[in-house]
Amino acid sequence: MRNFLFFIFVSYSFLGQNDKITQLSLLKLDPSGTHPVHSILLHIEDTENGHVYSKAFGRSSDGSRAIYPNDSFRIASATKLFVAVIILQLAEEGKLDLDEIFLKYLPPTGTEQLRSLHINKGTNLTHNITVEQLLSHRSGLADIFTDAEEAFVEYLFRDPQRQHTPDSILANYFDLQLHTKPHFAPGEGWHYSDMNYVLLGLLIEQFEQRSLPEVIRSRILAPLNMQATYFEFYEPPIKPATRVEQFVGNINFSRINTSFDWAGGGLVATNGDLAIFIKALFEGSLLSEASLQAMMDVRQTKENESPYGLGIYQTSYNGEHYYGHYGYYGTYIGYAPATGMILSYCITQTDLPFSAYEYIGTVLSGFH
Repeated sequence: MRNFLFFIFVSYSFLGQNDKITQLSLLKLDPSGTHPVHSILLHIEDTENGHVYSKAFGRSSDGSRAIYPNDSFRIASATKLFVAVIILQLAEEGKLDLDEIFLKYLPPTGTEQLRSLHINKGTNLTHNITVEQLLSHRSGLADIFTDAEEAFVEYLFRDPQRQHTPDSILANYFDLQLHTKPHFAPGEGWHYSDMNYVLLGLLIEQFEQRSLPEVIRSRILAPLNMQATYFEFYEPPIKPATRVEQFVGNINFSRINTSFDWAGGGLVATNGDLAIFIKALFEGSLLSEASLQAMMDVRQTKENESPYGLGIYQTSYNGEHYYGHYGYYGTYIGYAPATGMILSYCITQTDLPFSAYEYIGTVLSGFH
């Protein structure tokens, strides 16, 4: 009887938490603002007691349909978690050394331009960049989005439907002269740059002799049966799902070809699939314990930025450490090893009119 009463108490408490989260989330929706938030997808799993909260709030931008929990979305830079896992798998297999210079693993012909990506005060330091520095954003390489934002936006909107390729991404990097604008010598600081992961994507293709989407599917998506996840613009979806619209300010980026994200952020997924992935990662299905610990060995980055390891952020909510990755279009996937909590969300707006950190912190506080 005591166990039954405890179950009833916990169940009603959980329902009460659901109501509070629903009320809070609905208040965050603002479809008419200059930075509209049309929808929120929220997925939380408390694996210790089996509670799963997976809800969707809002409607499409034209109001024609409701948003559902299994809708898919661009996960953007959370793709880096997948790329990092594959690099660490290759290291476990003895195919590469994280401390080795990345150029060692590329053929001498056909990669000449790559050998001048880091010109620091007139000195070429590209040959000093290690695989580990690419994983941890400590190469010093400039970022095409933050270091040439105005020029990149102009380039993008000249042809918003252009299909990009790894070659065109690199060509644009050089056209913008970013190879001459590194932030520091390799290993001497931290600067987030998608170019690090473009290079890691090229390494993966070199080792596997297959396209990056094929490798991600064969090494991660297929073994985990993540049928709703795919590499947008580079492969078709296996199991098409309805998509939410994701905004940057008042611009609906869902209408723009974002194939320029490639290895830095090209996947589309659902919260359910992302929960499968992050759980598998932390339960040892994808990496050895040693590799996972190396991935989680975070270091300080810069002011107002979370500590970063090998393709993974450490973020604290209510004093509890989550390990995962954010995505540009309002997304996050993370796991708290101490409690087994899984957090995945998509808020569908890059420039939020409220603090996502405070919102999520309040949501999670109801689960403890």
